[in-house]
Amino acid sequence: MNEQDRNAQHQLEQGGVMNERARVDKPEQPAALFTSAAVAAVVMSVVIAGEYVFRHYVMFWMPTVGSLRVNDMLALAMAYSLLTVAVGSLAHANWHQELRELGQALRDFATRRTFTPWLLGLTLGIAVLPAVDHWLWADLRLPMRISSFRNAAVWFPQAASALGALALIAVNGVLVPVAEEYLWRGVIQAHLLRVLPGAMAIGITAIAFSLKHVIVDASWGRFLTLVAFGSICGMVAQRYTWRSSAALHLIVNTMSTVVALVLGKA
Repeated sequence: MNEQDRNAQHQLEQGGVMNERARVDKPEQPAALFTSAAVAAVVMSVVIAGEYVFRHYVMFWMPTVGSLRVNDMLALAMAYSLLTVAVGSLAHANWHQELRELGQALRDFATRRTFTPWLLGLTLGIAVLPAVDHWLWADLRLPMRISSFRNAAVWFPQAASALGALALIAVNGVLVPVAEEYLWRGVIQAHLLRVLPGAMAIGITAIAFSLKHVIVDASWGRFLTLVAFGSICGMVAQRYTWRSSAALHLIVNTMSTVVALVLGKA
């Protein structure tokens, strides 16, 4: 082992556990590169299709729990729970360790100034880019397919408002950010980083992440906002780990959801 190799090895040892940013010294074989690209493409397709089916079909098959907003959140929770468990099982994810490290990432966001610029950048993007999106393509929509079947049963209609608020915070604020970051940054982007330069892998993942919302929402109304959102989360995941981007995503989603509920805009 030459001096350069020893230095590289020392840096890895100093960094502790190898994360998504660590790259192998030897170039990967074409078959391995193809496999990484294929895994990214398959997971991407399954995530988009899975969310679409659950939010456009399954939510209508269930009894209405308070309101359709609650059903939408329940369908979203089911979709991402199944997707995360399935992909995590195939990837042999240690969820006890992953969640423990996510907790540490949340503590780091609360106690270290290192992450403040990322949080400010994400907040600024959310504040500014929606106006640009609205100006560019407010009326540009896609066709939407939804289930023709409706379950007529309605449960707890008197608690619709409270259930809707709780579901939004629990699902949109907490569960979905963690699941999305694991799938998009922890799996899809991580596999693309084995094939493509960092900026390209982050950019492609961010654009695909935004297009997923375009397809599911049948609207381009948040396209640039979510490209910027995904890019910042992607840079955080590459620099640190997907748990750090999940912590950032969770904080922003929870805060924006609570503010929207307080202002009556959710």
